[in-house]
Amino acid sequence: MQSFDNAKATALAPRLMTDPKLKNLLTDRVHDWRAMGLLDLTHLLIVEPGDTEEAIVDTIGFSPLVNPLDGLRSGSEGFVSPWDWSEDHDGWLELMMTIGDSGYALFLLVAPADGIATELRSLCRAHTQQ
Repeated sequence: MQSFDNAKATALAPRLMTDPKLKNLLTDRVHDWRAMGLLDLTHLLIVEPGDTEEAIVDTIGFSPLVNPLDGLRSGSEGFVSPWDWSEDHDGWLELMMTIGDSGYALFLLVAPADGIATELRSLCRAHTQQ
């Protein structure tokens, strides 16, 4: 898992990527966040093979599979995804959640690979625009 939680680290993130699709996606995102004045308000998390739900919780403080308002888990009756927006970028799954009224947002990019928690990929696919 790669976590970028400040403007400087996030701005450098595309240069650290070896996957060309991810590199292009991050280059576009960083450009947009900078242009909109949101780079300081963005936490980027890249979920890769072998990353667990527990590791994500340790990094961002909650599970992406649980709605923090009602505690319901993905797959449960009545579950509503807490994510504001999601999109599939040729296999890379992107989730975005705004936190508060400041413009702060958390972005998860989930790799298109085996070894990613099946439940997380299922949540992404169920709530993702093509």
